[in-house]
This record gives sequence, C-alpha cells and structure tokens, in this order.
Amino acid sequence: MSKATATPAARTDLERLIDACILYLSVERNLAPRTLEAYRSDYQSFAASLPNQSSWRDDAGVVQQWIAAPNVALATRRRRAAALRVFYRFAEAEGVVTRSISDEIDLPRARRRLPAVLSATQIDKLFLALSTSLGTDPLARAHSLRNRALGELLYGSGGRVSEIVNLDLDSIDLADGSVRLLGKGRRERVVPIGEPAVDAVRLYLDVGRPVHLESLSRSTKLDVDTAALLLTRGGRRVRREEAWSAIRAAAVAAGLGEEIHPHTLRHSFATHLLDGGADLRVVQELLGHADIATTQLYTHLLGSHVRDAYKKAHPRA
Repeated sequence: MSKATATPAARTDLERLIDACILYLSVERNLAPRTLEAYRSDYQSFAASLPNQSSWRDDAGVVQQWIAAPNVALATRRRRAAALRVFYRFAEAEGVVTRSISDEIDLPRARRRLPAVLSATQIDKLFLALSTSLGTDPLARAHSLRNRALGELLYGSGGRVSEIVNLDLDSIDLADGSVRLLGKGRRERVVPIGEPAVDAVRLYLDVGRPVHLESLSRSTKLDVDTAALLLTRGGRRVRREEAWSAIRAAAVAAGLGEEIHPHTLRHSFATHLLDGGADLRVVQELLGHADIATTQLYTHLLGSHVRDAYKKAHPRA
C-alpha cells in the first residue's frame, strides 16, 4: 500500500501579491537584498496577523494595529509602516484594490537626536591613534596603515562604513582624488577625497596591502579577495564590524570616549562642510541622501554659528 503524499496548500491571492510586490521592488525599485528580505518578512507577518484574508484590503485599523503591536521597537514600526505604504500603492497600481489606504497609514515619529560631531582637533587625535601600530611586526604595521586609510576615507568622502569597506581597487582614482561609492538602493555616486586620504590610501597600497595578501594560511585561502581595497590578515576583505572596532579602539586610545564610531566621521564630514559654507544640496549629493530633509538635520548643529553670523550681518540684529 503506497503512502499518500501531502498536497501542498494552495497559495492565497495575498501571498501571490506579496511575491509580485517583492519582484517589483527588486527589479523596478532596485532595493538591496537585505531590504527585500526585511519587507518580505514584514508582509508575511502582516498576513499572518489578519483576522481573515479579506480584511487587509480596506481596513486601515487592522494595519495600524499590526504596526503598533506591543513590544515592537520604534525602528521596526517605522519600517513596517513604510513597507505597507509601498505594498498598498502597488496593489492599487495592479488593480487588486480600487482604493489604496496607504495615505491612512501613519508613520510613527522618531525623536531625532543630533548626531555627535568631532572637532578638527579631535579628528587629528583620532587619526594619530589610528596610525599607531600595536607592534613592530609587518602585519601590525599593515593593520595600522589600513586603519588610517579607513579613517581618512570615512572622513574624506563622508561615506557610510558599508560603502567604504565594500570599495574595490577600481573604485578609487588616486590621480583624480575621487572614489565611486555604491549607496542605499544601489545608487552610485562619485565623490572627491582630499590629499590626506589619497596619501593614506597610497601608503597602504604600497606597504600594507601586500603584507595582508602575503599573510595567507590554509584556513584563509578561500577568503582571499584580490579585488577589495581594504584587506585584513589572509587577504580577506575587511568587515564592517572590524571597521567599527578599529575606529572605536582608536577613539578610546585618543581619549575621545567609547561613543565614537565610523558614522561619527560621516556626521563630522557633513557638519564641517556646512560650517564652511557648502551648499546644502551639494552636501546632500555627497552624502547620497535621497531626501534633503535628512541632510537638513545637520543644520541644527550650526545653531550658534548661524546666530553669530546673523548678529554680525543684519543691520537690526
């Protein structure tokens, strides 16, 4: 007697719509794989929470209840709201619903904290600490040269740490003094870097990187990435968390505290440019912000500077 095989459950219309939406976001919107994974997880969680399979179509209350579920972090709630806004607009465009409720989905407001910013003197202290080798052997010096290049690239380009560690050799033009960064949504931008960054990268390429490539072992041969710009022992591309550790350790050694991280250099880059008179739109382009409102956050850091300029320049101040 043969065993009966289980028939897979029929896929619901909602499940098929979720698949179609994810495909649209991947092909048409070019979202990153991690973002697509997070959105799919959100959509599946939302579908599982529904009291019935038709309640999602026009019941904004069901949507808001799922977004504001207890014990869910604010960042997760904001992502859920953004994901469902996209989903309902897609459903309307596909003719699945006659009226999108995307405008009825409230985006939970986050309290925006002003980012920490280092002064020019503090930047110098941090980079000096990054340049200090932990030993005299060639590998320790290679790490030190790489960390200095990492710091100079972060501050010199304003790039996100993920953008910097993902740089390849052909992503940087030392003669031109520029780097090609691949940002969120796979948007590419070319930004200039100053002479200190060019010099630090060139020194690492000449002295440090060959040591990293030569320090092979049996366990690391499979991880060798000859295309990567910044390497670590065994020729492996330096990881994001390793970059964080390097910046944080240097900050502690420089007496700047434990709250300094790679993004602090990005914040400092933007603030120093604006403080020096750079146009907000230019800074937006350099940072790779899709929305200028994100860039405008940095203008709040210049409050006293703006007030002083007003008092000096306005005849009735």
